[in-house]
Amino acid sequence: MSSQDDVAADAVRQRPTHEKGTFRGRLLELADSEVFKGSITLGPVLVLLTVFYAIPVVLLLTYSVFIEDPFSSGLTFDHFGRFIDMSAVTSFQFGELSYVRLLGRSLGIAVIVTVLSLVISYPITYYLGQYAPERWKIVLVMLVIIPFWTSYLIRTYAWIPILSTNGFINGTLTALGLPTLPLLNNMVGSIIGLVYVFVPFTVLPLYASMEGLDPSLIEASRDLGASRWEAFREVVFPLTLPGALAGGVFVFIKTAAAYVTPSLLGGTSGRMYAQVIETQFGSAFNWNFGAALSVILVVVVLGTIWIAMRWGINVKGSRGLGGGGL
Repeated sequence: MSSQDDVAADAVRQRPTHEKGTFRGRLLELADSEVFKGSITLGPVLVLLTVFYAIPVVLLLTYSVFIEDPFSSGLTFDHFGRFIDMSAVTSFQFGELSYVRLLGRSLGIAVIVTVLSLVISYPITYYLGQYAPERWKIVLVMLVIIPFWTSYLIRTYAWIPILSTNGFINGTLTALGLPTLPLLNNMVGSIIGLVYVFVPFTVLPLYASMEGLDPSLIEASRDLGASRWEAFREVVFPLTLPGALAGGVFVFIKTAAAYVTPSLLGGTSGRMYAQVIETQFGSAFNWNFGAALSVILVVVVLGTIWIAMRWGINVKGSRGLGGGGL
């Protein structure tokens, strides 16, 4: 027991006996209890989690199982049945499952963005962790973080003149006598914008793993006759896999629920699942169906996190930069 605990215990023992059992005495005993101290410490955190996380999720669940207004209409699961039409499944008319196909396409885009982010991050982090001079490492890492100092919306808008038909990329191709490419208002535009946004989220956890990699292991593999690719495949990749998986899971989850970038760069052809949810809450004013779609997305995200944790992936380690309402 520490000296502070001893002082507190002595203060309790030295309290006048006539105060014990009185209202003031009970208040003093409550203030000295571990329950009260724990409530003071965790109380604000629990309030924030309740207001900003628990209550919205409860409201989504409530709206998703009512016909219209909660508590003024009957319960129903038709909103979830609208997402996956069992008659279309039993008749093998899978083309009618438009919402399922849209969710599947969003998850497919999330996989592509995750893989491309990791492919781009590995050379960057390999140089930072193994070859960059110590005095320049912090500067180079800051260059990765600097985009977060600018508004996410402005950074996304900046890609429109780059990817448009008369933009920088297609203008360069035209000057070289090459055909232009459709890079905007389609899935390609969404993928490019999402990769740009989420690469830093894979660079930082992967850099942490890469910096802890012992260079002598790579040198030993090269001395034993391994090529650069074999050294990467047999030494670097397995040892940095935890950081890659942590960043990859985070990017996959954020991409699956992305809304702003697909809306600005993807157009109707690059439409993703979160845009349909926004439509139900916004222009369609069908909050019940929008809530059901949101609950399904939450289940998919939680399922991804659960699978990642079952595989031993440290999904908590990739949250250092936060999400930022993407």
